[in-house]
Amino acid sequence: MKNFLLVAFAAFLMTSCVSDERRLERELADIDAYIESTGLDFQPTGTGLYYHIEKEGNQNRIPDSTNLVKFKHIGYLLDSTIFSSGWYVSGDIPLPALVQGFQEGLQIVGEGGRAVIVFPSNLGYGKDGASTVPEYSPLAFKVELVSYY
Repeated sequence: MKNFLLVAFAAFLMTSCVSDERRLERELADIDAYIESTGLDFQPTGTGLYYHIEKEGNQNRIPDSTNLVKFKHIGYLLDSTIFSSGWYVSGDIPLPALVQGFQEGLQIVGEGGRAVIVFPSNLGYGKDGASTVPEYSPLAFKVELVSYY
């Protein structure tokens, strides 16, 4: 019985890893198609995030994990469905309270900068999704870092 459980668990892990790999490949293909459809020049990062700078920010003023940030944003699913529209100045939000891709995007643009960022679900809401964001959804945001302290 012990051997059966070990074999079953190993099979589950292998299947899970393969399906995670395939899911990520699909997400990256969807991101590539989305980027191509925009006609914008995106740059990749090592984490899987892509960004297009619309307005250069102050690169001497970049928040870190200890900062509170104020920003504007519009969040999209890759089918262009808006799931979060806050093109107004947010309250003071701790940078670590934001999903990883959003954090990284704000750190790329610098204070006063504006960009479009696109990233896979592992940098977003992942397997859990969020209220109007389905599980495993790659996301796109238009972001502007207004200020931080």
